[in-house]
Amino acid sequence: MDRELRRRMAAEVQAERERLLPLRAEATRTTIALVRQNTEQPPELVPYLNLAFLLGVRRTQGPDAVLAFALSLANWAVATVDEVARYTGRTAEQVVDQYETDIMAAHAEPEED
Repeated sequence: MDRELRRRMAAEVQAERERLLPLRAEATRTTIALVRQNTEQPPELVPYLNLAFLLGVRRTQGPDAVLAFALSLANWAVATVDEVARYTGRTAEQVVDQYETDIMAAHAEPEED
């Protein structure tokens, strides 16, 4: 990536961050609500529950709220991986590799009818 492209991308990211900043508090509340609602659910239901939640956010709050929510959720995911790594004595890369392996194995298994 050339220097000019990096500069333009950084400027775009900064502009979007500033634009979405007023939505940060609501996005954090939305993230907490999703995590509280969908943890301890059967793993096979979680993707459907998450999608229903996202569709509800988009329908009631609009596409910018979904983007702010996605950013909040991504920040939470990174922080959580870092914490799991610290508490388990593994690197963040090892934690991500384990989740990736688990997900790939789950998708490789034939679904039951």
